[in-house]
Amino acid sequence: MKEDKKDKYISGIYNYCDRWCERCPLTDKCFLYSKEQKRLARHKAKGEDPYDWNIVMQDVKEDFEETLKLIHKKAKEQGIDLTKLPKVEQKEYDPKNHPLMKSANTYMKMAKKLLKKLGEVIDIEGIDLTKRIEIIPSAVSDVGKLRKIAVNYEVISWYHTLILVKIHRALQSKMETEIEADEFAQKDADASAKIAYIGIMKSIKALKVVYDWSDELEDDALTLLVELDKIREGVNKEFPGHHTFKRPGFDDKQIKV
Repeated sequence: MKEDKKDKYISGIYNYCDRWCERCPLTDKCFLYSKEQKRLARHKAKGEDPYDWNIVMQDVKEDFEETLKLIHKKAKEQGIDLTKLPKVEQKEYDPKNHPLMKSANTYMKMAKKLLKKLGEVIDIEGIDLTKRIEIIPSAVSDVGKLRKIAVNYEVISWYHTLILVKIHRALQSKMETEIEADEFAQKDADASAKIAYIGIMKSIKALKVVYDWSDELEDDALTLLVELDKIREGVNKEFPGHHTFKRPGFDDKQIKV
C-alpha cells in the first residue's frame, strides 16, 4: 500500500511520534494509523482476532513481501541489478554503555516498581471510595481526583519504556554522525531526542501529581523526579538540536501532543 500523494496524509509523520495513537490529534493525517485501522476492520469482518499472534505475524509477512516487491520494482525502473550490489560491511553502533543510556535504564526499572505500587494504591482507593460513597453520597466528588491519578499512571506507564528506546536510537544515530558525516542520521538523532524529551517532560508532570497526592509514594516519586531531571539535562547536553527540530505536522502549528 502506498501513501496517498494528496494532502490527506503528512508524509512520514509516524516517524516522529510517541506511538500513542489514542491520544494523538493527527491520526487523520497518518498513513500508518489508517493502514492499521483497515487491518483491524478487515480481520474483524472475517471474525478473526486481529491481535492474535499468528494473525499479526501473517500480516507482518505480507507487509514484508509487499515492501520487497516495491524495492525490486524501483530497482528495475532505475536499471539496478540487486544481485550484483557490492557487499557493504555493516557497522555496529551500540550506545548501551553511555551514561545517558544507563540513567534511562535505571529510570525504567525504578518506574516499573513505582507503577506496581501506584496501581495497587489506586485499586485500594477505588474500593474505599465506593464504600464511602454508599455512606456519604457527596464523596462522589472524589471520583474525579482518582481518575486524574489513573490518567497520570497511564502517562508514566507509557513513557517509562519509550524514553529508553528513543534515547538509545538518538545515541545510536549520533554515533553514526561522529564516525561518518550523515545528515539523515543527525536529523534522526535530534528527532528521537525530541520525542524522548517530550516523554520526559510529560512524565515529570505526572510524577509531580503522584507526589502531591500520595504520602505513601512521595519518596518513590521524588527519587524518579530526580532521575528524570538528570536524564533531561543529559538529553539537552547531548542533543542541543532537538529543541529546534521541527517534526512534520506536530510542530507545524500549535497542537498539544
